[in-house]
Amino acid sequence: MRLFLALALLAATPAFAQAAAPATPRERLIAADANKDGKWSKEEWLAAGRREMGFAMIDADKDGFVTQPELMEGMKRMQAMGMSPPPQD
Repeated sequence: MRLFLALALLAATPAFAQAAAPATPRERLIAADANKDGKWSKEEWLAAGRREMGFAMIDADKDGFVTQPELMEGMKRMQAMGMSPPPQD
């Protein structure tokens, strides 16, 4: 009984409670936009589990951010090159 009570208390403690992690690559990328400015810095991109090489390839204007239009164009370029972009859903 004591063990059950201790486990129940631990599970209710915020330190042990876990928020549901974003499931899809698109959700991870959206969640990684930490400052919610609608674009991703390299740090945000990497935090979403994307590769640095992909960031360099998709940041077309080389301003250090990937915008939604750059992302869409980059995915089109990848498909044209016969590469599979990461699944978005």
